[in-house]
Amino acid sequence: MVRRWTYYVACALLFLSLGTTAVAQTRAVNEHSKGDRLRSSSGKRVNGSGLRTTAYDGIHHLVGLHVDGGYSKMFGNMPQVSNRPGGYTLGLGLDYSYTGRGLIIQTGLAVRWQDVQNNVLNDSLVINQIKDSEGTPYRLKYDMTDRVDQARNLYIQLPIMAGRYFYGAYFLAGLKLNFQLMGNTKTKLNVTSTATYDRYIGPWEEMDNHGIRKEVEEVRNGGKLNLKFDVMATAEIGYEWSLGNYGKKGYHKKNALDYRLRLGAFVECGLLDIMPKGDKKSYIIPDASRYDFSTFEFNHSFSTEAARSYHVRNFFTGVRLTFFFYGKQSTEKCILCGPLGDETKMR
Repeated sequence: MVRRWTYYVACALLFLSLGTTAVAQTRAVNEHSKGDRLRSSSGKRVNGSGLRTTAYDGIHHLVGLHVDGGYSKMFGNMPQVSNRPGGYTLGLGLDYSYTGRGLIIQTGLAVRWQDVQNNVLNDSLVINQIKDSEGTPYRLKYDMTDRVDQARNLYIQLPIMAGRYFYGAYFLAGLKLNFQLMGNTKTKLNVTSTATYDRYIGPWEEMDNHGIRKEVEEVRNGGKLNLKFDVMATAEIGYEWSLGNYGKKGYHKKNALDYRLRLGAFVECGLLDIMPKGDKKSYIIPDASRYDFSTFEFNHSFSTEAARSYHVRNFFTGVRLTFFFYGKQSTEKCILCGPLGDETKMR
């Protein structure tokens, strides 16, 4: 419960910081742009090519691509699994954005790659009443140390976002539907075995000819991790540049090609528990080859039976670059204007 509330508080603080930054940036940009807007409204902000500099006026329909990258984490409350160290995330997507009167409505389709690690506390497994070749019973103990569970997941995301545009600065917030397409795991740990006989004082250690070894590194690849469907709260803040708004000179209410570039910071916090309904054991040690570590099976903690009574949530944050390569501006009366005072001749 403590971990769950800590996660939600952290997400809330991140969203609050993005919102506060957006307000501050908006005020600064508005103050800076107030004079520009007044001059623009009177038709005096026209560049040498006759391009009206208020390229953001009117209604725009934009289509673009984005790439992003940053930090990722899987937050869970399993006592033996740490939320550290996390990992990285990469994203690629197609975006559609509607902008008008400062309002932004945006959706699209994206894929997200995640490579994230969780440290696992040291553990031990004891097998009693094993008999050696002479029939003498002893106790065999395995110590599992320095364990790291790694998950590599591919998702498809459907965003539903809205926000505001402030003459350069923008802020978006909303939800993302997050579907896992595939997930596989890698488990790495060190195994140490010791044997204890009642008739002797102390355990037997580092006797390779008896199968007793110390800190043997074992790695297991290829396990499956089937995470549940997720809904993620998301926010993005950044700045947008107009790269050109070009229409045929003198045309009235015609569509114009519109190019934009955005650079922003984003955060995505999972709202649902995505813990899979695992049915595996954490460790499987065959009796017939209990001294042969390469035959042991180690499963990612989140895919085991022990994880079913706990929860885990996803988290992504990073930087996003978006290029709108196609746009339509449908309400400007004059896209490219001639010399000042000559607009009436082109209508």
